[in-house]
Amino acid sequence: MGYMCKNAKILTKYGVIAWIALVSLCVLACSDGRTSLGNSAESGNPEIAGTIQFEDGSLAAHARVAVVPASYSAIEGGELDSVFVAVTDSLGHYSFDSVPEGGYSLEAVDELSGRQFLKLGLFATPDTTTLDLDAVLEDLGGVRLGAHGFEDGTTGYVYVPGTTILRPVTVKMGNIFVDSLPADSLYPFVFVSDDGYSLSLEKGVEVISDSTVQVDAEKVSFGFKVPLNTAEIGLSEDLVHFPLTFYLDSADYDFSGMERLTGIWTAVLCGDTIPLDVSYADPAAGKFTFWARIPKLRVASEDTLFLSFAEGAVSSYADSASAVFENEFIAAWHFDEGADTVTDATGNLYNGIPESLTVAEEAVAGSALHYGGTFGSVTIPGTANGEFDVSVKDSMTFSVWVKMEGSERSRVVYGKGATQYHLMYLAGSDTKLWLYEAYTDEIFGTDSTTQSARYWYRDSSAVADVWTFLTVVQDTAGAKLYVNDSLISSTAAIGTSSDSVVTDSLFMIGKLTYPRDSETNSVTHFFNGVIDELHVSRVSRSEAWIKASYANQNPATRWPVPKAIQ
Repeated sequence: MGYMCKNAKILTKYGVIAWIALVSLCVLACSDGRTSLGNSAESGNPEIAGTIQFEDGSLAAHARVAVVPASYSAIEGGELDSVFVAVTDSLGHYSFDSVPEGGYSLEAVDELSGRQFLKLGLFATPDTTTLDLDAVLEDLGGVRLGAHGFEDGTTGYVYVPGTTILRPVTVKMGNIFVDSLPADSLYPFVFVSDDGYSLSLEKGVEVISDSTVQVDAEKVSFGFKVPLNTAEIGLSEDLVHFPLTFYLDSADYDFSGMERLTGIWTAVLCGDTIPLDVSYADPAAGKFTFWARIPKLRVASEDTLFLSFAEGAVSSYADSASAVFENEFIAAWHFDEGADTVTDATGNLYNGIPESLTVAEEAVAGSALHYGGTFGSVTIPGTANGEFDVSVKDSMTFSVWVKMEGSERSRVVYGKGATQYHLMYLAGSDTKLWLYEAYTDEIFGTDSTTQSARYWYRDSSAVADVWTFLTVVQDTAGAKLYVNDSLISSTAAIGTSSDSVVTDSLFMIGKLTYPRDSETNSVTHFFNGVIDELHVSRVSRSEAWIKASYANQNPATRWPVPKAIQ
């Protein structure tokens, strides 16, 4: 394989066209140059005919078929003469009578499925009576061509003389990506940039159905600096094994073509590779969300995390994604998988079962789920007992982002039954507040109907249509409720209940279950709005941890901000 390079064989746009014309003259040396097919019986010219079908053997009725003269050049902008275009009948048959002698390609496409066929190098000679050519339609392929000597962002066209193939392309990451090509050996294969320079292959490109063929393409790699200046967030103490999130989008880097690459993202801090999870990736849109476990987020430090992508690389860090949340986390849900799956990022297998949810239009990080207000929830199997079965004085931390729609109706963010613990928004005629409620059977009132006591932690600052960070921290002294980065309540209001404590309910997100003696449970208080980034730890997190989490995850600001390495 070789190129016509700028110094040796480079051609201007008009030089390429002249070269194509010369090739066409060589191919059509015996052609009479007619564009009307006429009648084969009168002219003695041959017929090209056959049957078009799919790979499963079914016939391709009403498929578009074209016989393209070798002299045709799509880049010159001319329409293909209508006499060279036909449509198959109901049995997939096509026929072209009185084809002028010369060179051709046969193209066929089923417009409904998009499958195509291409055959180059057909020759009609005076001795040819009928050229029978049956065709099987296939899925399309692509070509990735190394664009050496052309800068990223260079625009132009790729085309194949003697066919209708003409694709506008842009040089991306040092490559030219050409989509929607029929499976065949394409030659000549020419790229002409808008500034007139060209690149041509010296041999055919063998396009394969359902794959992208690489031609002299180098591996793609790039990197970013992620400055961790903790003075910017007012960090008050060192935090060990802190899960840090950051994102990249098209404003940070031109990710065009990234969806075609397979490789590994790696994070390095202070010379060491650290656990990294790409929780959300939409390469076509150029959006990526990362979580990295920082060994020590230091007070007043200016450390730099280096993020890199290497095509074709293999991860050197075993199970890197789940290792991000190893520091006492028992569950972490990013809600980045879509509306049908909820995965526990810790690897502890507390995967959720979503029901009647949709993907939200906005999120704190990556993606999020929207709850309808009268339906929709996530149930976490395996949580009736074990790590989620805690009392109000057990060490535990829950943190979550919510964005309510409206404020007229009470709703639950998460909970483990109505009479164990839950976090909710409580609406009343004169009440609009966040409420964390935990039940215990250790304290009883004097009333003979009292079955349990409940602890209330309340905040009256609840508002709708604003992202709010809610954190509940429990320890031996009870619970604390944080809203955004501020401690709201650390002193409980204590009341009594005629309901007994029920501990065997499942942990649920977006609804509240009242256990009853009947066969069915009563469900109420469905959440209305968006819930994102629910993290659960079996440890009491510090105020510095909560403030750093809020500053890092807050969608209204951005810290840290990655910078592309030039």
